[in-house]
Amino acid sequence: MIITITGLPGSGKTTIAKGLAKHFHIKHYSMGDFVRKIAKKKKMSVLELSRKSEKIVDEMDALQKKIARTHKNAIIDSRLGAYLIKNAHIRIYIYAPLKTRVKRIAQRDKTSYNESYHQTLAREREELKHYKKRYNIDYRNKKLYNIILNTNKLKLNEGIKKVINKIEKLN
Repeated sequence: MIITITGLPGSGKTTIAKGLAKHFHIKHYSMGDFVRKIAKKKKMSVLELSRKSEKIVDEMDALQKKIARTHKNAIIDSRLGAYLIKNAHIRIYIYAPLKTRVKRIAQRDKTSYNESYHQTLAREREELKHYKKRYNIDYRNKKLYNIILNTNKLKLNEGIKKVINKIEKLN
């Protein structure tokens, strides 16, 4: 079973993907984690990296397509997973309000709320503009997904349980 999980930065997609991977005993791949590691090695923010290196975007697109082609079971969290991975059985969209997402990002990255707010908005604008120009898509279009979840008021385990229940109803 190939599962894609998508959402705006800080929506909880990677956290839920990890919970799903554990529950279903499936390998999890996070494109965001890969990009953050590359940015850290280059001593750049994710935003700076994405602005300076379109090659990174190409590499992430190719990597997730390869994972989906070469694995029978995988969970891939990425902005474009639902669009790029044609053989996905389940496409999940996770969302939350900006304020909630920024708080989560500030906590995760150990930065101030203000810094995370500006970085998040700039990154979202860049990504959306890039995806529109390159692929003519908006990954926030809920028609691409068969499971949609707002994580705003949910505790970690509640979000994971809700998605597991929805997946089991689909199968």
